[in-house]
Amino acid sequence: MTKSKTVRVAGYFFVVYYLVGFVGLSLPVSREVFTGLMPLSLLLSTAILLFFHRTWRSADAIVLIFIAITGYLIEVLGVLTGHVFGAYWYGSALGLQAFNTPLIIGINWMMLVYCVFAIMERIRLFWLLKAIAAAILLVAYDVVMEPVAMRLDMWNWETWHWEHVLAPMQNYQAWFIISLVFLATMHLAKIKTGNRVAPWLFGVRFAFFLALNVTLRLL
Repeated sequence: MTKSKTVRVAGYFFVVYYLVGFVGLSLPVSREVFTGLMPLSLLLSTAILLFFHRTWRSADAIVLIFIAITGYLIEVLGVLTGHVFGAYWYGSALGLQAFNTPLIIGINWMMLVYCVFAIMERIRLFWLLKAIAAAILLVAYDVVMEPVAMRLDMWNWETWHWEHVLAPMQNYQAWFIISLVFLATMHLAKIKTGNRVAPWLFGVRFAFFLALNVTLRLL
């Protein structure tokens, strides 16, 4: 199988996989089961994504591990102090926790930052402008994800309900700044992903949360 066909197979897999997840999370009868599978889904998606990384260098691995660990520690700080994203706490949907923070949340940061970096990688533009555009893309992703996250007990805000359109503005400001720092780190490390699966994964997940956002409001 050629590389382009392998990329398409992976992309189609994501479409079918997240479509099944969408149906499972939309139906009350299966929602609890599918919610419990979300950590595994995130790990599987990330593993497939990184399988298509073009050429691994030690610097690539170090930077991605740095993003995952730093992302987790920032979330710990945010939960314990309420001074990063606002006052919030994690529910049970994202699995095993330490310091009231799911261990997998750092992987989520790494996967999302990697995806938008790879999407912008092939665009001919000054790197800082690409990083800003990618950070804005991540903020847009968070906008559609927040109501779903609360409805599925991924996390909850102290002064915000899932039926609201937006989370506290501090949250989006923090997402933008943190994402921009991580993206700049990847640029300074001269990472070249060459990853054609990343747009598939990010696009499918964006559509997944957008569709759930609409569907869960109607049910």
